[in-house]
Formats: sequence, C-alpha cells, structure tokens
Amino acid sequence: MHSVFIVDDEPWVVYGLKALLNWESLGFTVIGESHNGLAALELIKERKPDVILSDIRMPGLDGIELMDQIRQNNLLCKVILISGYSEFEYAQQAIRFGAFDYLLKQVDKNKLTETLLRLKEELEKTDREKKSLDLFLDDLFDLFESDHTMKIHNFLISRGIISEHPHYRFVSCIYEGPSVSDFDEGEAIATSIRYLRFRTGQNKVSYLINYNELKHPIALLDFISANLNDAQTIGISSIGIYSTSLAKLYQESDIALCSPLTLPGRRMIQYKGVDYDSILAGAVLHIELAMKEHKQQLFMERLDELCEECKARQMLIDQISIIYNQIVSLFYKYYGHNEAVHEIEYVNYYQIYRQYTVIEQLFDRFKEFFIKQSGEEIHISNDTVKKIINYVDHVFTEDIMLGTLSKEFNISIGYLSSLIKKETGKTYSEYIQNKRLSLAKELLQDFSLSIHEIVERVGYKDYFHFNKLFKKHYGITPSKYRKM
Repeated sequence: MHSVFIVDDEPWVVYGLKALLNWESLGFTVIGESHNGLAALELIKERKPDVILSDIRMPGLDGIELMDQIRQNNLLCKVILISGYSEFEYAQQAIRFGAFDYLLKQVDKNKLTETLLRLKEELEKTDREKKSLDLFLDDLFDLFESDHTMKIHNFLISRGIISEHPHYRFVSCIYEGPSVSDFDEGEAIATSIRYLRFRTGQNKVSYLINYNELKHPIALLDFISANLNDAQTIGISSIGIYSTSLAKLYQESDIALCSPLTLPGRRMIQYKGVDYDSILAGAVLHIELAMKEHKQQLFMERLDELCEECKARQMLIDQISIIYNQIVSLFYKYYGHNEAVHEIEYVNYYQIYRQYTVIEQLFDRFKEFFIKQSGEEIHISNDTVKKIINYVDHVFTEDIMLGTLSKEFNISIGYLSSLIKKETGKTYSEYIQNKRLSLAKELLQDFSLSIHEIVERVGYKDYFHFNKLFKKHYGITPSKYRKM
C-alpha cells in the first residue's frame, strides 16, 4: 500500500476526499490529515507519506510553500495539488515546481482515480528501480572493497561498455545537498573523455573517467571545470590502465576526498602514493622514548613536532591513520595493564575523517590520556553519566562528534570517552556504530525502504563504508541480509 497524507484548511473537504474513494482498492491508504500547512509539514516529516494531496490556499504554509519545504527537507513524496478555477495559473506554476498533478475543486471522483492510478504506476516503477539499484550497489560494494581484484577492463566488459582511451582515473566528489543520479554513463569535451557516474553516498558521487592522458593532458581539468563546479571537495586517484584494479582507483579517490584534515582550504586533492613510514619512523621512536621515560613535557613536544611534520608534508589521511595507529600500539605496549587505555582505539582513515576537523584534535587525544596517568579527573555523578548516555541515545543518527559532546557537558574528551566506555562497555564510536547498525537491521525488514534510504536514516552518508561496517558486524551485506 502507498501512503497518503491529506492537507486542507477546511475539515469537510478532507472528510469528503477520504470518503470519495475506496482508497485501499486502488492500492493506497490514508495515514493522516492536517488543516494547516505548518502543522502538516511536521507530520509529513514524521510519517514520510508517499503521496500528499494538498490544497493550494492554506494558512501557515500554502501548497507551493509546502512543496518547497518538502524539497528542502529531502522528503521523497509526490504532491497532488487542489485548486479553484481562479487559481488555475497558480496551479500550473506548481506543476513546473514539481507537483505530480493538480485537480480542480470540487474534486471529480473519476479524475482523482485516474490521477492516482497514474501515480501508482510511477511509484511502482520507482520501487522496481530501487530494488534493481540495490542489487547493482551490492555488486559495487564488493567491487570497491580494497582487497577486490577485478580489473577495470573486466568490469567494463561486464557492463557491455567498450573503452576507447588507454587511461583511467576515479574522481569522487562531495556535494552540499543529496546527489540525484544513481548511475549513468556519458561523454564530455567532444568525446575526448568518457565516464561512468555512480552515486556512492548521500552527498557523494564518483566518476570512472576514461581518457588519453598523453594526447589530452588537460582533458581531466576541463572535465572537472565543466561538470563539477558545484562539488565542495574533489578527490582524484592516480592514473590507471585497463589491467588496474577497479577497487584500487576508487579507494585512492576516496582517500584523497577524505584528506582535507592536513590540506585545509584545498577543494581538489590528488592521491599520491608516497610511503612516509621510513621518513617518520624517527619521530615515532622519539615519542616512544618520551613515553617510556614518562617525560610528559617532552612527550607533548614530540607530538607537536610530529603534527607539524604531517602538515608540512601535506600527508594524505591514510598515512595519518597509519602513524596514529602506531602511537596507539605504543600506548597498549606501555599502559596495557591500565583498563582505561582501551578508550584509545585503532581507527581507519574514514573514522578520522568523520570524527576530526583538524589534525591537532587527533593528537590531543594522546595528550589527554598521558596527563591522566599522573592525575585524576573531576568526579562526575552517576546521574550526569546517565544523562550523557540518554542524550547520545537520542542523537546517535546525527553527526555528533565526541569533541562536540565534550563541550556540551563541559568534560574533556579523554575523560568523557572513559566514562562512556565504563558505562556501556564500548568506546563512543563502537557504541554509536552498534546502535546505528541495530537500527539498520530493523529497517531492512521494511521492504518499502531502499538501502539508500536506510543508510541515510541511520546516520551514514557513504554507502560503501556503511556496507563494510554492516558486513564486518553481521558477516553479510545488507541486501543479502534482507533476502534471508
């Protein structure tokens, strides 16, 4: 059944519309009503109907304004507007703004039935496309995993695509609002570039670019300037050839996209596979010596030096995560007997990208923990701890970083982390992740929701990282779990 919400400032009109049809026989069910545009918007956001049947002239918000708010809130619902003869031009304008159709008062039963049947056909087509897209994305989830070995050539052949040029790159972009295209292919710049476009997150699009770097060295930049002006951040992989792993190029573009931590202000970042491990081994060794000798001031200075070195070298975020995890290993080596050390956890590059906005915050975690070894934090009451957990339980689908939470309750990040670990048995990120994955598991039982929609509802913006977490946690991909 497709859900319908009716909005009209005259209650008798709403009653008449509900009684006009046998809604269930047409495949629809009325799930709510409102007599005010503003009140309607709140109920629509809460109940997320498939269809809205709305008057144009209403107090609070009129029909056009309600449609605009629906669009701004990214609510995926179809709108049928009702208007009087005097509002005919107004209604035509609404169609241009995206209304499915408009009906004249008094609403004719046959006309409403015909409109709903057309709408039902469109909704069912959308549902079929969602299911098809879920299957396609499930294949991509596996193909884009870092350890997958499928070559670019084999992938293109499997899609019935013949490549014309010798070189390939992945270009991944973050946009301010949700992306529209899920998958398509095309040509650009007088066919000197061919591309496949994938929707890889709520606000994320990735392009597999095929061109000739030797004959058209500026074709890539031309493509970006012509097609990606609206992108906030752009990550570009290295150059690949037909035998290059598809996953390798995608991962490189993703790493570059997630690297503004050490490259603030840079809109476009290109992946460079430089190995900094040997260069920075001495810096990590100095940190270990300071830790081993319990020299707090020296430890702080060595961390600051390492932080500045990372910024000076403009290191990408995958290398930052390697260094960070090396220092985590040192804490476990010298403080493994201390249960509180478990509040410092190993992280991958995507976790760093989601949790930190500047690199200094990353190393401050180590400083706080080191200081804790020689002093005690202010005691926090059990009621406050429960209040913190209750707050987290209400906002876990939002992007609330631990640093934001520490400011909210005026507690240091390190101490807050240990409180959460003590209360829940899990680190903050583990606790959030488990709650999100548990909710996703519940939502997968609702077959009217696509995996796209579920990922967004539980608080993730990147489908591929969500899929990786879900598979690691439950041993199976979301789409395969849904089929069980």
